[in-house]
Amino acid sequence: MMHQSDDGHDLEFATSVDGSVQQNVPVPSQTNSVLSNMINSSAGGRDDAPSPSSYTPSASIPGLQFSQSAHPTACLFHILFKGMAFTLYILGSKLMEDIMVTVLCILLLAADFWVVKNITGRLLVGLRWWNKVDPVTGNTSWIFESAAPTVDGQKARMNAFDSKFFWSVLYLTPALWGLLFLSAILWLQFQCFVTVTCAVVLSASNVYGYYKCSSDQKEKWSQWMNQGAQMGMSAMMRGGVFGWLGSRLSGGGGGSMQQVPQNDGTFA
Repeated sequence: MMHQSDDGHDLEFATSVDGSVQQNVPVPSQTNSVLSNMINSSAGGRDDAPSPSSYTPSASIPGLQFSQSAHPTACLFHILFKGMAFTLYILGSKLMEDIMVTVLCILLLAADFWVVKNITGRLLVGLRWWNKVDPVTGNTSWIFESAAPTVDGQKARMNAFDSKFFWSVLYLTPALWGLLFLSAILWLQFQCFVTVTCAVVLSASNVYGYYKCSSDQKEKWSQWMNQGAQMGMSAMMRGGVFGWLGSRLSGGGGGSMQQVPQNDGTFA
């Protein structure tokens, strides 16, 4: 209950208990047993409960696990402008004129090129490439940098998720734009040549620049090239051996073919 004092300024609160309301109502047996089991399990199993640090999230969660990334915002911007450019290129002609699609796609591609070249590559894989112009001679020199080694001289260790995500998206982008370039040629979509050409050139430039920066990627590419060469040589050798065997079998085991005399059509 609320009472107002005589002077009209202060408010006084008073509480009262209604004795007609029954207190301490017993809980039903089923619910009470459930609560009892919960209390007993929590009281008796405190020592066996796993620590928060030992909890591992389920691997069945679909989608990208950006929680594993050391720079989730950089990962987002690594694909943001690429996705916007792809979407606008494919669906933009249904919403606006082709010239507007071309201009907006080029702006998005330029923004993606700058972000990948100057921000995401440095944060996700510790690499950077840039050019410097000599003010005296005017010569341009290209500089490819990698993260400085640690105190003990070992290579700087990067987040595994960030590294895989960066290189996968970096290699996939020019491949997709290359397919769109081929489709534009096949379907004679000349209005798309400017957009896809800019996309292929800018994405391939980032691939080449970061390839020059990373010694690990050079080693992987050399391994891939060696494996491809070995597979090609083995295929050629197998083809040569099988071809030689086929020629020997078709030639009667290598012996000279006997010529059958022709009959002149007369019978004795």
